[in-house]
Amino acid sequence: MLAEMSAASGKMSQPNRTTNVWSNVSTATEESEEARPDDERRFSTRGVIKTVTGRGTARGIPELHQVAMEMEGGTVFEAGMPTPGGVEATGRLLPVNVEYFDFGECPICLEPNPSSREHVPPHSIGGNVKMLTCERCNNEFGSRFEPQLQAWYELSLGRVRIAGGDVPGRRKGGEYIVRVTPEGQPVLFQVGQSDPNFDRMIQSGRIEFTIPVFNDKAFRLAALKSAYLAACLMLREVPRTERAEAIRAELMAARDRPRDGAFELTPLAQSIQVSRTAADPEPGEIALVHMTHGDGAATYAIGFNRVFAVDWPLDPFNLLRVETPDI
Repeated sequence: MLAEMSAASGKMSQPNRTTNVWSNVSTATEESEEARPDDERRFSTRGVIKTVTGRGTARGIPELHQVAMEMEGGTVFEAGMPTPGGVEATGRLLPVNVEYFDFGECPICLEPNPSSREHVPPHSIGGNVKMLTCERCNNEFGSRFEPQLQAWYELSLGRVRIAGGDVPGRRKGGEYIVRVTPEGQPVLFQVGQSDPNFDRMIQSGRIEFTIPVFNDKAFRLAALKSAYLAACLMLREVPRTERAEAIRAELMAARDRPRDGAFELTPLAQSIQVSRTAADPEPGEIALVHMTHGDGAATYAIGFNRVFAVDWPLDPFNLLRVETPDI
């Protein structure tokens, strides 16, 4: 009746697709553009991808989840998603159907008769249309907060700017994602489009990256939104409890805040943890997960794609209406 949090993920071959691989590069953030010392080791090379598990096979699998490349000289280079660190917990999936449901109102702001198709989790990380929300809630979260959840999901540095050589100014460098070799060495993979002068800048022998600052609060709000909407789907209703109202108030306050305005998360939002799993991805899956922690404590979470899980956000008694686990 219970399934362990692991599943096989698909693979595909992409012969002749090339990508840049970086190690020990000079970096800067938008807050501080000071480069590292001139004598720091740097390494960059290119290879042809031979096999890859990634979102090319199915939305919901992180880009380059596992990759094998043939490098110059015929050597094989392998890398993949890092093993999550931190406190370990074991998760078991509980049999809950999470299907499309029409609530007749936006589950976030309670506006009646919403018309915007809502993906849970966001479409960018493999979500499917599960409900209707109002256009304002959908669009504001989609443009302001969910890109940070996608960056965390992909272990991405974001879309970077590059400078180097005799090419003036900072140019588009594409998106860079962090992966590790089997030996644990971190490497950067370039994905997406970069400036036509990119190769020329590489050949200068020194490149500086300007990396957008990751917004942890925006990431947590986007994860909370997905977990809250998934919980409503499991309950097949929009709860009117004090805790549910507090979550809606938090989401609407974030939605209505000026784009350049600073904000703080409430203690409730801060208490809801987001965890990354070590399981192979299962694209499109939304699951209720029974979590057993190292100290023996048991909690519940909502798992997405078997890649990450968010603490059950609503009142604990709501779980009885979803599933009474046979454990």
